Amino acid sequence: MDNEALKKELASIRMSAMNILAGREHSIDELRQKLRRKFSKFDAFSNENSQLQSSIEKILQQLLADKLLDESRFTECFIRSRINKGSGPVKIRHELMNRGISSELTDELLDNSYEFWQQHIETVRDKRFGSQYPKDYKEQSRQSRFLYQRGFSGELIRRLFNEL
Repeated sequence: MDNEALKKELASIRMSAMNILAGREHSIDELRQKLRRKFSKFDAFSNENSQLQSSIEKILQQLLADKLLDESRFTECFIRSRINKGSGPVKIRHELMNRGISSELTDELLDNSYEFWQQHIETVRDKRFGSQYPKDYKEQSRQSRFLYQRGFSGELIRRLFNEL
């Protein structure tokens, strides 16, 4: 590939990356996957797959250097978004892992305090089932399953119902 074609390829990849990032924050892995999917469709890039990979990596490094792509910022936004949707820590941690976020960064940014998650699980339960707590085991089991599906640990759920 000549120098002019390489410059056009890099400019095209960067423009696409910028358009993707304009919508919302992305992890590095998410953005890499989206760019690969988009540009692997074109015949011009299919013969030079390793060239495409290195071009994408070069653009990702530039975006990181320009602070347009930031794993920490993405993780903060993602955690806040999931908490607002009523997700628990187990589910949030799993989703971040699937998006390529390191467990160290997740541990650093995910509030692991007992008080926060206990208050959050109460809020999520109250929003779904009202302020009246279950009077029988069947209803408690139903509410427990709901909270478990939302990503709350068994320990948090047990503590919630034991404190009643």
